[in-house]
Amino acid sequence: MKLEDLELGPRFHARLVGNEALTPPGTRAEVRELTLELIEEGFTFSIGQSVAVLLAGPHDFGQSHHVRLYSIASTPDEAGPGRITICVRRCHYVDPYSGERYRGIASNHLCDLPVGSELLLAGPVGLPFVIPEDPATPLLMVGLGTGVAPFRALLRYLFEERGGWQGKVRLFHGARVGLESVYRERIADYQSQASGFEAVEVLSSRPAWDDPADLSAAIVRHEAEVWALLEDPAVHVYIAGLTPVAEAFEEALAGLAGSREAWARRKADLVADGRWMELLY
Repeated sequence: MKLEDLELGPRFHARLVGNEALTPPGTRAEVRELTLELIEEGFTFSIGQSVAVLLAGPHDFGQSHHVRLYSIASTPDEAGPGRITICVRRCHYVDPYSGERYRGIASNHLCDLPVGSELLLAGPVGLPFVIPEDPATPLLMVGLGTGVAPFRALLRYLFEERGGWQGKVRLFHGARVGLESVYRERIADYQSQASGFEAVEVLSSRPAWDDPADLSAAIVRHEAEVWALLEDPAVHVYIAGLTPVAEAFEEALAGLAGSREAWARRKADLVADGRWMELLY
C-alpha cells in the first residue's frame, strides 16, 4: 500500500533522546525502548494510539517512504512535555523461496539509531482505548511480546496517575520464547501493590523450537476466571499485538463459550457497547 493511501494523520519531526535495551544481551528477541522528543508543537495522543515511522527511500518497491506503526508506550504525562516512547523489536525475515535471511527495515534502523538522530513521524493513528469512569470496572487485557507496550501506559495511568483501580484487572502477557517479557519488573510491581491486579505470563509450549507463546493454553488454565469476567456486564476488553494474537484469543474464547456462534453473540454485545478494543498489526 502506498503512503498516500494510508490515513496516518499529520506529519511531524522528532529527535531521538533515548534508546535503551529492555532485554538482556544475547536473547533471541531484542526489544528496545526509544524516547522521542517532538520538534513541532501541537501533537496530542491518547492511550492506545500509535505513531507511524516514515523512513525515506528509495525502497525496493518504489515507495517514497517505508512506513511502520508502533504503539505509544507512554501516557501523555509520563515521558515529559512533547515526548513519547515506543517499543521496537529487532526483526529479521526469511524468504520462503530462497531461504535467505533479511533484516527488517524499520526495526533495525530504529534499534541502531544513535541518540540525537531525527525521524519523520505521522499520527496519532487509530482509536484510543476507552477507559471507564468507574474505577470498580473489571478489565481484561491481552498483549504478547511488544503488544504489551500500550498496556504499560494503561497500567501506569490506572495505578499511578489516576490513583488506583478497585476493579479486577487481568493481563495476559509474554514473550515469543518465554525469555524476554517486556516490562516484567514494572508489571510485577503493580501486581504486588494492587490486590485486584494479576498478570499471567504466557509462555511457549516448546521454547527450544522457538514456537509462539501458547495463549490458548493460558486461557484454558484460567478459563473459569476469564469467562466470569466476560460475563460481567461492565467488563472492558483490550487486545494488542499481531493479528494472530487476537485470532488465538478468540479461538480459545469460542471453546469457553461452547461454540463459535455463542462466542460471536457475546463479542457482538461487547463491541456494540464499546467495551471491546483492539490494537492489531
